Amino acid sequence: MAFLEVKNVEIKGVATAVPKQVKIAKEQPFFTDIEADNFTNVTGVISSHVAPADMTLSDLCQVAAEKLFEASGWERDSIDLIMFVSTSRDFYICPNTANILQDKLGLKTSIMALDLPFACSGYVYGLSVASSLMQSGQLKRALLCVGEMTSKNQSNLDKTVWALHGDAGSATFLEYNPEAKHPMQFNLGSDGSGWEAIICREVGVRYPTTPDSLIVKKYEEGIERNGMQCSMDGMSVFSFAITRPGKCIKELAEHFDFNLPDIDYLLIHQANKMIDEKIRKKLKLSEEKVPYSMPYFGNTSSCTIPITMTSQVRNSLESKENELVMCGFGSGLSWGSAHIYTNKIICLPVIEV
Repeated sequence: MAFLEVKNVEIKGVATAVPKQVKIAKEQPFFTDIEADNFTNVTGVISSHVAPADMTLSDLCQVAAEKLFEASGWERDSIDLIMFVSTSRDFYICPNTANILQDKLGLKTSIMALDLPFACSGYVYGLSVASSLMQSGQLKRALLCVGEMTSKNQSNLDKTVWALHGDAGSATFLEYNPEAKHPMQFNLGSDGSGWEAIICREVGVRYPTTPDSLIVKKYEEGIERNGMQCSMDGMSVFSFAITRPGKCIKELAEHFDFNLPDIDYLLIHQANKMIDEKIRKKLKLSEEKVPYSMPYFGNTSSCTIPITMTSQVRNSLESKENELVMCGFGSGLSWGSAHIYTNKIICLPVIEV
């Protein structure tokens, strides 16, 4: 258990962006009619968004950030930190995508730029790292860009992942405020023994890409992919997802002594509806406190929390103070939960690009 409390930092705005093209789950060719119905019943996913070939995640994050600058009136030179949290980096080895975004957004060169290669737990981890760097007041404002473009590393012939996921990017403004009423509180964890559960195997240093990596192999009916594309051990992920996240949230509430039923919303990673409902019921939270964005955006990895904010609880976030618990969990294996207050933040409608 890695508990962390960060004072003097607040979320000031959130924006999300998705590609215009829509992917309809039941229309995927690897599903029979019965399989398609079962898929939607279990996962809750009806459709999601998929990027064209010439679009990257940083493009979506750039659009989201530009809209936040317009809505907030923040000067670009006031940003002291830009962080890009994703495995969908423009270049897998180097350079860092945060550096590229610094230039594209016209931010000052006297800025700290940092990439964190997290997937589904990325929003919580990104908030924890960015806020920690800011709490002394030497960095006054930060831009946190988080999301995933899973269509770039998944096979559209693999029914275990393709219909479930969608592409989305986000931008979050953070600001140092020595008079902030509430600290940000985190509980973070990792279990590297499960590193193979969700993996793009042949795109790194341990297993370098070779010509054979491009060969599409059929593993069973409806599951075909090459060595560079993501694979998921469904049973291992399911077992992990119904145990670790709920425990992590309970530990967070116990350690920081807040009453979980009193929160306004649990913003949980949109893994799939069945998993998230099991977690909600274990935590004894009402349906109204656990909003879902997955029906029309799918599992957007680290972007599921911000896209749930902008698509499902936007009016509440913009109009009043909210007590939130966030929880992300996924590849690594890694997980994290956060207890955060927001107060009348900028929360823009989902942007289509």
